[in-house]
Amino acid sequence: MDSLHIALFTDFHPATLGGVQTAMRSLCDGLRALGHRVTVFCAPAPGSLAADGNTVVLDSVPFKMSTGLPVVLPTRGNRRVIDAAFAERGPVHIVHTLTTYGCGIAGIRAARGHGIPVVQTMQSRDDTVIEKYSPSPYLAALTMRLLHGWFVPLRSRPPFQGDTRTTRLAWRPMIAQAQAADRVTVPTHHFARRLAARGVDRPIHVVSNGIDGALLERIRAATTPSVDPRAPLRALWCGRLSAEKRPLEAIEAVSRVENCTLDIYGSGPLADRVESAVAQGKLIDRVRLHGEVDQADCLAAMRTHDLLLLTSDCDTQGMVLLEAVAMGLPIVYCDPELSETVPADGGLRTPTAAVDSFASALRTLAQDRSRVEAMRGALAPHSDEPRQSRHITQILAVYTEALATASNLSSDRI
Repeated sequence: MDSLHIALFTDFHPATLGGVQTAMRSLCDGLRALGHRVTVFCAPAPGSLAADGNTVVLDSVPFKMSTGLPVVLPTRGNRRVIDAAFAERGPVHIVHTLTTYGCGIAGIRAARGHGIPVVQTMQSRDDTVIEKYSPSPYLAALTMRLLHGWFVPLRSRPPFQGDTRTTRLAWRPMIAQAQAADRVTVPTHHFARRLAARGVDRPIHVVSNGIDGALLERIRAATTPSVDPRAPLRALWCGRLSAEKRPLEAIEAVSRVENCTLDIYGSGPLADRVESAVAQGKLIDRVRLHGEVDQADCLAAMRTHDLLLLTSDCDTQGMVLLEAVAMGLPIVYCDPELSETVPADGGLRTPTAAVDSFASALRTLAQDRSRVEAMRGALAPHSDEPRQSRHITQILAVYTEALATASNLSSDRI
């Protein structure tokens, strides 16, 4: 394939931490390693960063997301910034949007305005997050639906099968965003089925997220898995400290199990509540808070633990899950749909998402360490599957298909 210039639109700055950002950086590195150009259009990062020639920062509004990250709207000012960047850095061959919020909307509109094919990645389960964890679920879903619909309208009424009123509203922006694209990618088959069931008729390609192979080699060479069946069961939790990731439930589960410790890596809006839960539960000796760390530190930590405690019940795939597979770290999780990503016998799924279910699973493993070692053995043949190099050709194939539709592009989808 000839060298392409890809304009990547995301609502997360590449320099910030998080699963979406980690996957994005790996994708960019994989494309650039093959000789392609990637320009990232994104929200500002909190604080100040040195200018990056591969990144175009769009203007944000005064308020922030629930994650604390800036909010970008597809304003005329941002459209001028994008148009100028396209003119200066062009030609752009593919627009690839990774989110469905302001920057993602801006990417769709820029692609249509410039007659460029657009690929949309869908990987956020906003319907579940809003329904379960928003303080005002209906209001949040309605606000998102109205705001998104102003810029990317959904002209047909999609079929819904048993969704609540709030869930229907939360799905509409995701469906509209997918319908406005030429090709759609998702990381898992279960999410592809969800989109298709709700009326998305664009070609949907299942392409897993990936991890930089050079980073994996470096961590593996520098660390050795440590196993001590006489020590307490060592659980690791990694992610954003927010309600939908359920760090408080992880702490509560570990508190109910003797001979079990927990290391928490991450930061976020629940940081104060997490610290209070550890202090009030008198768990300082068993639950350690490490704060925000980069991907390399997280991977290295996985080599010194017995299991990943994945309490989230609304991830589409989860980068931390892929990282655990790559490091051979057994996974204790609750979401049945994640079984698609967890290799057979490489993890233990709890019957429910309740704290008691997690505590029971941890208690079982603390009492019988042979099960942990059996899961490690089951993961070993799959350790290279998360490498980005195994998935980059699939992304390029999607780009090729989208380019083939370029002569048929029109602006009637938005």
